[in-house]
Amino acid sequence: MTTQEGFRASRLLYYEDAYLKEYTAKVLATQATDGQEKIVLDQTAFYPVGGGQPSDTGKMKGANGEALITDVHMDKSAVVHVARVEGTISEGETVTGAIDWNRRYNLMRNHTLAHLMAEAIRKATGSPSEVVSSGLDLDKARLDLAHSGSLGPFIPDIQKVADDIIKENRPVEIKTMQRKEAEQYVARFHESLKTLPPQVETVRIVEVRDWHACACGGTHVKNTGEIGHAEILRRMSKGKGVQRIEFRAKTS
Repeated sequence: MTTQEGFRASRLLYYEDAYLKEYTAKVLATQATDGQEKIVLDQTAFYPVGGGQPSDTGKMKGANGEALITDVHMDKSAVVHVARVEGTISEGETVTGAIDWNRRYNLMRNHTLAHLMAEAIRKATGSPSEVVSSGLDLDKARLDLAHSGSLGPFIPDIQKVADDIIKENRPVEIKTMQRKEAEQYVARFHESLKTLPPQVETVRIVEVRDWHACACGGTHVKNTGEIGHAEILRRMSKGKGVQRIEFRAKTS
């Protein structure tokens, strides 16, 4: 399979094992542009930016050069690694890739916490508030929710509900479903697929077991205990009927 630019599809190792830190792969293509190299491999553990999650960074080493991976994105079904290369990385050679694990793991913990927090807010407020927007950074995550009034009075309760679920070490499970089944499944957790492009027929679902489930293409921890502790950073209004809450996973 090739993309419109001629890149062949990449095997997505980060979906097979989100904890894979190092791997080997064959270089399918390289392309110099603006003083950087674009490198496409037959398989990769580097997560490309998407679904609200920033890309991985890290290093790639070949026989005659080393690449510092500064950005990763998708081109159709190929993962493109944007890199600064010392020496040469050549098409056809085998390279070793190593992701910045501390960065990835922080993103995984914050991402799983964001899923958990969506339902914690609903439970604490007693309202099935819709998540209208979300964001994920290395040091924090945010949720914007349709909610009348301030979430401020509920912050202590939200904190407690979230931490209680974290302490339960609930498994985080990945499921794949056809769209109709997925729509019915996530509706049980006050979620929908309305932001998913209509052409997507097979849906990847991430579920904090019996707590929260939604469509998601990101990487996650294996159980809620790995989050450590939910620290709520601030709450603010984002306009009439929309409340923002920012938080982060913190080691207890």
